[in-house]
Amino acid sequence: MISPSYLVLMKIPHRSPLFLTLFLGLFCFAKVGNAQFSKGVRLLSVWDSEVPVLNGSMAKYNDVWAFEWEGEEYAVIGSTIGTHIIHLKANNANEEVGYIQGGASGNWIVHRDFDFHKGFLYSVCDQEPSWLQVIDCRNLPHSVELIQNETHYFTTAHNLFCDQATGKLYASGSSGHAMSVLDVGTNPSQPALLAHFDLVNYVHDCYVQNDTAYLHAAQQGFYIFDFSDPVNPQALGSLEDYPEKGYNHSGWLSEDGNHYIFTDETPGMRMKMCDVSDFSDIQITDLFWSYSEPQTMVHNVMIKGNLAYVSHYFDGLEIYDISDPSDVQRVAWYDTFREDHVSGRGAWGIHALLPSGKILVSDRQTGLYVFKLEEGYRYPRQPSINIAGNPGNGAVVVSLAEFDYRKVSYEVIDARGRRVASQEGLPLESKHIDIDLSSAAEGMYFINVFIDGILHQGRYCLVP
Repeated sequence: MISPSYLVLMKIPHRSPLFLTLFLGLFCFAKVGNAQFSKGVRLLSVWDSEVPVLNGSMAKYNDVWAFEWEGEEYAVIGSTIGTHIIHLKANNANEEVGYIQGGASGNWIVHRDFDFHKGFLYSVCDQEPSWLQVIDCRNLPHSVELIQNETHYFTTAHNLFCDQATGKLYASGSSGHAMSVLDVGTNPSQPALLAHFDLVNYVHDCYVQNDTAYLHAAQQGFYIFDFSDPVNPQALGSLEDYPEKGYNHSGWLSEDGNHYIFTDETPGMRMKMCDVSDFSDIQITDLFWSYSEPQTMVHNVMIKGNLAYVSHYFDGLEIYDISDPSDVQRVAWYDTFREDHVSGRGAWGIHALLPSGKILVSDRQTGLYVFKLEEGYRYPRQPSINIAGNPGNGAVVVSLAEFDYRKVSYEVIDARGRRVASQEGLPLESKHIDIDLSSAAEGMYFINVFIDGILHQGRYCLVP
């Protein structure tokens, strides 16, 4: 059963009142200079280059991947001109040790994607003229070599995912097909086509483990298939209708295999925590996000242990405690994009699976960020704050029963980003806030409560 997320206010770092405006089709937000831009993570290094050109979104970079080879760790970041391979040195003096120009290279490039298998890096691009590139990385850190430009099976593709256990490489959104499946286990230097997949309209991204593929099919929704026989895959389960459905984008499986997080790449749509222990009855157990702005947008997610690591566009790196799948809580963050909030700018890619514990984020504007969790940080879970009478006719009651505090204020923001009510310096003897929205128009409202400078935000649905 879905927990009504509008009944819970989640803790997020304090930001001043923000107002939503629509300009040339982009959502823009003023950013507060003195906001708490990091918590619980330590920045180790940033890699950037002046060589890549800007595209129409004022971006130079796209996705990030990482791998270990012969005891050394490497990051892979895509740019408008090609693939950059960065040696992640123990002293954090990171060095670009390989570069492969893309088949398509220039200011029209939006996205590249990568995966790695047994010494070989695979790269695709979503814009023409492109192909599957096979890069031999076995001589790192000294050199890399482009050994194949494969054009027979597809040209463009949006994403790659390698099922390491089976040696199958899945190319999502391959040209002319929803997805293509290749064999890289037999000969990693020579990918061979196993099958094209077209049982859904389009696969934007996927996660695959032991032939069980979790497919993100954009507007169609979320699907699970068994690819033991790639020529005849079997449907196992799906979610075609769910709360806050947007552009079903990407996801990751928990280590125990019972829960799955997926993202909808749509402004204002939260991430979904799913119980997938029964493929025939997938249940959403929680909805969550950064809660920084009404139109914030999530992108990619990875899970390691009890933490989910997320690239959250202009919010940057976000980390969530998922130990309770019914109550996912934001516990750490680092804002990589501290300019005005613009939809689609900021943190694009995430990788958090390296043996060293290093966390990688690719920021579209400013490059590769390398982080580590703060030593000894406990990632405390936050008490719950509830809105009573929700949905309702405008008599809003926000409970503060679980908090001790010295200062409280609130503001109410409508769906267009306009402040419709606010009050500073509320009485401290009361453990609740009464807000009268009875004269407001029906619809969704964001209630921002500032408790000792920390912003807790929730939604209120006003009905006739």
